[in-house]
Amino acid sequence: MKTFKKPFLIIFFLSLAFNCLGQEKSLLLFEQTAKIIGIKNSDIHLQFAVSQDFEDHLLIVIPEIAEEGDGYMIFNSNIILKDKKTGEIEAVFKGEKEWYSDAVRIDQIEIEPTIYQLNKTNVSFGLKVHYANQSRPNPTSSIELSLFAFDGEKLNAVLRNFPISQHHGETDTTCKGTFEIHTKELKISTFYTNQYADLEFVNSIVLYEQDDDCEKTYSQSIEKVETLKYKGNQYVSNQ
Repeated sequence: MKTFKKPFLIIFFLSLAFNCLGQEKSLLLFEQTAKIIGIKNSDIHLQFAVSQDFEDHLLIVIPEIAEEGDGYMIFNSNIILKDKKTGEIEAVFKGEKEWYSDAVRIDQIEIEPTIYQLNKTNVSFGLKVHYANQSRPNPTSSIELSLFAFDGEKLNAVLRNFPISQHHGETDTTCKGTFEIHTKELKISTFYTNQYADLEFVNSIVLYEQDDDCEKTYSQSIEKVETLKYKGNQYVSNQ
């Protein structure tokens, strides 16, 4: 056992060192980028700041504190696209008071690793915001998707805060209760509206009940398809 202890400790401390170095690099990236676009370091909410590497681009999301009070925070969104080769900023999208975190709090902001091709000249980047409350009788969580299309010059929000996951329950604060779950999977359609591909969301709906022992006593599954079409300057539901 002793022969394994020293190599294990070396690996552990090396991993810890690389992790700390990665965090320092991320912090530096966020602060340098924020300075370029005019955001104070004190206004960056680092817990939710995130970046994602793509083949030719680096996408950075910097939540900027717009307002905060007792039990709530409001954030401006800052979506920055950089050229990986040059390091230059290619486009910036700013959303005023875009995200609210209160009784239903923000848990995470996530950049999707997939790029969506909307037409020959526009690709889009996906951004997910995870929400949840802390209610035992009425637990709720959700994920909202936004798509930002890049046309070579600008980032445009073509889909904003569209719910792709919803979980809601009514319980006795322990196990017994009724629950409803919606999970939507995005598919890029082969059909086009106003020169943009339609978005098809396959909505898998599960309704179920639990007893006092947390065992399911009833379950029903439904599947629906919702199509969003590009009209004006964004995607809207066709329903």
